[in-house]
Amino acid sequence: MTVVRALLLGGAALFLIALEPLPAEPASTNAPTATEPLVPIKRKIKAVNVDGRSVVVNRPGVITLLIGTGEDSQDGARLAGATVYPFQGRPDFQLVVVVDLRDSVATWVPTVVLSTMRSNLDREAIGLKPWFVKNGNNSDPRKNQCVIADFSGTICPLLGWQAGSDDLRGILFDADGMEIKRWSKLEDMTKLQEDVHAALEALVKTNEAKSTGAVKSQGTKVIQPPKPPPPLPPAKAKKD
Repeated sequence: MTVVRALLLGGAALFLIALEPLPAEPASTNAPTATEPLVPIKRKIKAVNVDGRSVVVNRPGVITLLIGTGEDSQDGARLAGATVYPFQGRPDFQLVVVVDLRDSVATWVPTVVLSTMRSNLDREAIGLKPWFVKNGNNSDPRKNQCVIADFSGTICPLLGWQAGSDDLRGILFDADGMEIKRWSKLEDMTKLQEDVHAALEALVKTNEAKSTGAVKSQGTKVIQPPKPPPPLPPAKAKKD
């Protein structure tokens, strides 16, 4: 095994959200989280994930948390992933991770890197299963995991992410595929969880109102209401 191959195998394993238990309290730093003006994305953003499946990053109908990571923000990506474990398995939420590998030695052997990423996802899916079950989802978590490796700039520029950043980045999309929030430097995980919780709560209320309106418009006709999503975990109490 060459030195380059060994480095890639070791480094690629860190690009994914590792299998870690969710901290009792998501970590928060004293430094404020850097936010950016919203980039008006008005169309579906399509990409191919590491499993070779075509996906819509800002898929309509769900709240999407998009995390952008690279070689120097792997620890933050793992923590961000653990922070949203309580939402995993919900039918109205998806986590998408984009690994920015532009200008990386990983571009030399993409097949090796992708294979390592898939193996890591297989292991992570085992740890995600209890969270799926808790949210009433008995399906295989592996089928819901979505990691996109950007070797040549096919997806990052569409998200407004320039090359060369060492920071953990993120975008929160609403159920219409529009941006709610954008972070150029994501550090405050407590606030991240609050933002995702608030977005999901708003979506649940909107869907409940639509369902109630549909029932009223049907008059005396009996219709089967849609299955409600699982209850959200309690929001973290704000500290003075």
